[in-house]
Amino acid sequence: MLSSKQFVLLSAYCLLLTAGCAHVPLDARYPGPKLLPLEVAAYYAYPTATPTAHVELLEERPRFSRFLVRFPLHVVDFEPTEPVIELEWFESKAKGARPAILFSPILGGDYPLERGICQFFASHGFHVALVHRKTLKVAPEKDASYLELLLRQAIVRNRQVVDWMASQRTVDPQRLGGFGISMGGMATCITAALEPRLRCHVVALAGGPLADILRDSRDSLLTKPRIRYLSHHQIDLATMHRMLNEQLKTDPIRLAPYIDARKLLMFIALFDRTVGRANAFRLWRALGRPEVLFIPLGHYTSYLYLPVLKRASLRFFQKHLENR
Repeated sequence: MLSSKQFVLLSAYCLLLTAGCAHVPLDARYPGPKLLPLEVAAYYAYPTATPTAHVELLEERPRFSRFLVRFPLHVVDFEPTEPVIELEWFESKAKGARPAILFSPILGGDYPLERGICQFFASHGFHVALVHRKTLKVAPEKDASYLELLLRQAIVRNRQVVDWMASQRTVDPQRLGGFGISMGGMATCITAALEPRLRCHVVALAGGPLADILRDSRDSLLTKPRIRYLSHHQIDLATMHRMLNEQLKTDPIRLAPYIDARKLLMFIALFDRTVGRANAFRLWRALGRPEVLFIPLGHYTSYLYLPVLKRASLRFFQKHLENR
């Protein structure tokens, strides 16, 4: 028997789900992506090598197996903060070579939300690589160039995970996609511009430019380190914003023109105080106004729409990856 409070919460949840998301299709005037400049491609280049991975079985489920995979990160001209790539590999038990999804996680936490989505995709015949990330947060004593190093490292790491995915005998390398939420959504955008092997992408609760998000966010996950950063460097917010704009090359707005909006699905929270609604719309416009679902909630409360997000994303991946 439900208590009155539980009944009210359940009723509110059901009301939200039945209200649905507003859907807007791709802008019919979209001209297509621009050609990626050679100097931009070179900035994210890395030594190509077939990774020798250590693979550990974590669990068996009726429809998929979950493994922990580790292999070295190879870089060109910077010292990595994470020399070992670590990911969770959700391997579908569906027959034949299957499509696979590169999954970029949110900024904080231990991936419980992401694992649930990965399990959902794997249960429907998709392999999923959930890429671990440990050092994206910047200590107050670090400068903006260090944040750029972490962002660049994250993209090089993503590309090498694509190498590993494509080399697996259970994966069809012609049917690869990307998925990301929040900070992971921004990483997915940037990876999309640089990695042609990924055929389509789902980007949820993302925005840009990063300098504006770090300046304007009202989320304590960002406001507290921002206060410490300003205090440590004895600068004001405008100076910090200018420095970030100068240093952050790895930004979804800067890479947006090189992404094919015809193969992109976005989710935007209309009351997002973390990324900021204005920054979410700015990214959407920079990407060429791709197909989008608008969620009538905030950044974290949007997780009430998780069933909707999972089903819509699954249909999108099935459309672009299942029937190639």
